[in-house]
Amino acid sequence: MNSSIVSKLYGPLLYNTKVAAQIAKQVYIREGMAPPSGAQIEAAKDATLKFIWNARNLNTWKNISKDQYVRAGLVAAEAYTFFMLGEIIGRRNLIGYNVKSADTHHH
Repeated sequence: MNSSIVSKLYGPLLYNTKVAAQIAKQVYIREGMAPPSGAQIEAAKDATLKFIWNARNLNTWKNISKDQYVRAGLVAAEAYTFFMLGEIIGRRNLIGYNVKSADTHHH
């Protein structure tokens, strides 16, 4: 990238980063957010292990209602959508990666 472009973008980027940090700080305070305590981490770990242990049992899957399967499918579709949006943003392209062929590379 050209250094003049970087110098032009530095000021607005720094300003917007500070604004975003202040907004995040206000949301953090207003919502009463806090890092999880050790007990909360242990409870999450225990719940995860219990889920994994129960998932191995076939009867667990038979007792799940159709509505719960639909909800799980919607959550999975939402997670996949966010993943794909992140991929599109990361690639800066809607379809595929912008890869130059070996023929166009000059050493």
